Amino acid sequence: MERIRSRYPKGRGLKPVDREITRLQTIRNIIIDRTSFIKQLVRLLDNLHPFYWRLIEIEFNRDEIHKAISCVSKSRKLISSFWDKYRFLLLASETPRELRRTSTEARGRMMSSIKRCSKGLELLRSLVVFLQHLPSINPEIPTIIVAGPPSTGKSTLIKTVSTASPQVAPYPFTTKNIHIGHYTYKDTRIQLIDTPGILDRSPDEMNQVERRAVAALKEIPGAILYLVDPTPTSYMPLQDQFRLLAKIHRYTGGKPHYIAVNKVDEAPDDTLREAEGLAKMMIGKGLARKYYHMVAKDHSSASQVVDDIVEDSIRQAHPVSQP
Repeated sequence: MERIRSRYPKGRGLKPVDREITRLQTIRNIIIDRTSFIKQLVRLLDNLHPFYWRLIEIEFNRDEIHKAISCVSKSRKLISSFWDKYRFLLLASETPRELRRTSTEARGRMMSSIKRCSKGLELLRSLVVFLQHLPSINPEIPTIIVAGPPSTGKSTLIKTVSTASPQVAPYPFTTKNIHIGHYTYKDTRIQLIDTPGILDRSPDEMNQVERRAVAALKEIPGAILYLVDPTPTSYMPLQDQFRLLAKIHRYTGGKPHYIAVNKVDEAPDDTLREAEGLAKMMIGKGLARKYYHMVAKDHSSASQVVDDIVEDSIRQAHPVSQP
């Protein structure tokens, strides 16, 4: 409104009716211009991948978004109709008093129309900023989603083999958002997705960070590499880590799962044997296709796991018929 007032014509050299019409046009032009993003936002949301909608719904209320869009869209139409109507009424004014009254009414109705959407505009402005910071995921290229409990080495793996540089620290819950890295296997560009750590609890009890990981597991097509930490300092007991894998399998839509027992250079032999037995049990139950021993911070070890998953995924997508 301050911007609109500052742009009011001074009126020098203009007839009173022309001055009022120009003021009204200034209001109309500024409001329409400042809300023009709504058209692009609607197109973007209409074509948004379900994964992004899940991330949005963690932070925003979907109904409130649609209400805000509806309010702004209706206001834009009303303001354009007010402009069409009142400029002719201004021209038809017979007295200075009628001219001022008509001009005041027109400006008031325009301002009131957009003021009713003020909260919605703040919401949409926040949404636009949120969308600008979302990771750029391409669902059309081969993808490996790296998941598991906190502190199992997910970010370390992504940082070791891909172009991504997620924060790595020796304490849990370092990763709070989705990170994307890329890795080239032969001539194939692979997308690696680092997800926040998940705890063994129902989706209703999960915090925002965990729900971001679940959104990736549910909505992004690709293979899931589940990391396990067999060391004595693991955040979660070994059996609980495998129990969590079984729960994750239920809501991942039949995606192929692979288990990587990480930090094998730090784990006791008896714990490694236990992890191997639990991994074989998961495979026997159809909850995973393969399991690996791995050191995520070692490029050779980590890349061998990623390469084998890519090869296995390719074989599954294009099986060779037997003669």
